[in-house]
Amino acid sequence: MTTVQDSGGPAHNDLLTLSRLVQDDLPCVAHIHMLAFPRSALTRLGKEAVRRYYEWQLLGPHDSVALGAVADGELVGFCFGGVFRGALSGFVRKNRLFLAWRILIHPWLVTNPLIRDRLKLGTRVLRWTARGPVPRATSRAASEQHRSFGILAIAVHPASQGLGIGKMLMQEAERIALQRGFTSMHLTVATDNLQAIGFYERQGWRKHTTTGEWTGQMRKTLSL
Repeated sequence: MTTVQDSGGPAHNDLLTLSRLVQDDLPCVAHIHMLAFPRSALTRLGKEAVRRYYEWQLLGPHDSVALGAVADGELVGFCFGGVFRGALSGFVRKNRLFLAWRILIHPWLVTNPLIRDRLKLGTRVLRWTARGPVPRATSRAASEQHRSFGILAIAVHPASQGLGIGKMLMQEAERIALQRGFTSMHLTVATDNLQAIGFYERQGWRKHTTTGEWTGQMRKTLSL
């Protein structure tokens, strides 16, 4: 784990320090993810699947930053943000044999509706791969999102929640986004996760929709 080196120095308070994550931190990232999101499809696939997912986000062809919150030498939270190129599709392509093996030895996973949805998406991704590059969205909304700084994942260890760690991570992500010239940020949250929605709204995020029905997208306009 390396100390944050963007202008302004490392973000910290009396108890916490924010640092850049490195590959050796990924097992801890996976552990926190599984505790923070016990019902997610990724968690159901197991810790190694979670580790591989974040490995792709850390090392893949993205323009992103991976932040870790450290207390007493232990990782207690993380945030992955930036511009991601194939966050899910690239992960599926790179790990398709491993994911197929996980399903093979745990066939009950197929009965989980969340995993079924991800399997359908993964199947489409592999079909696109066989035909050539994965097609890119060309809509105005997709173009606007490409110019926006996305929060792919943010999580805090349950034992450390309520201490302002999530707010600290988000503020550092916003600072980096501004430093890199972004004027907006975006993320997606489960529509029934009222606690997370409330947290984001307190940080100035607003629900965003282009169809009239909100499906979990949120946006925040950045200003100096």
